[in-house]
Amino acid sequence: MSKQIKLDSGYKVIEFEELDSTMITLKELAVKGCDIKTVVCAKKQKRGRGRQGRSWVSPKGNLYYSFLRNPEDKNSKNMFAPVFIVALTIVDTIKTISNNKIIPTIKWPNDILINRSKIAGILIENINLTANRNLLNIGIGINIVSNPINTLYPSTNLKKENINTSYREVLQIFFDKLILFEKIYISKGANEIYKMWSIFAHKIGDPISVKIGGRKIFGTFNGLNEEGGLLLLNELGDIKVILAGDIFLL
Repeated sequence: MSKQIKLDSGYKVIEFEELDSTMITLKELAVKGCDIKTVVCAKKQKRGRGRQGRSWVSPKGNLYYSFLRNPEDKNSKNMFAPVFIVALTIVDTIKTISNNKIIPTIKWPNDILINRSKIAGILIENINLTANRNLLNIGIGINIVSNPINTLYPSTNLKKENINTSYREVLQIFFDKLILFEKIYISKGANEIYKMWSIFAHKIGDPISVKIGGRKIFGTFNGLNEEGGLLLLNELGDIKVILAGDIFLL
């Protein structure tokens, strides 16, 4: 069973009681030709996924949703821009709901933190429709009333942080904010998005480690390159460009 909710932003939310995964369902709808402003939301997921094939624990009470976006041009230097836009949108959504009492931070590339504990995550995958046409399938999980334990990174939820809200309020505000950040991106470019991201993210000189496969690299955060890759200054004084990996704040 599902029902539809039309948001003020023009996005149409298809709400399900339970799904295997919002991303799987949205991909099926996209292949069938659904409108690009279609959002799939589930109160519970049986097969929620995070980055690198990890499971996303998805009990009832939290928010799990996926939406579509056109990708950047394949020759663009801004391939990572969508994840930065979405991360900023989640941060601003939580700020708004908490009346600026809670200022989340961003852990590159796709985790939103409160007090160094994960509150939300982002997963982006390509949907290949034709040889010349594809879409981005953007999945988001936000911990509203509960959070997993014994995870790779500490986690929290909005209720624990004294933020009382509903998943429908979060959806409404999120897509209003998303439109604003997309307009900033279109008018001012990726550098402006990276600049805004840096307000809430790592600071130059912050000690971090990066886990890539079975290997860990230690160093300090040294900003972003022009494509949004993380720059790590390692213990030998060399700059490493990180395009994928698990970041840990030290």
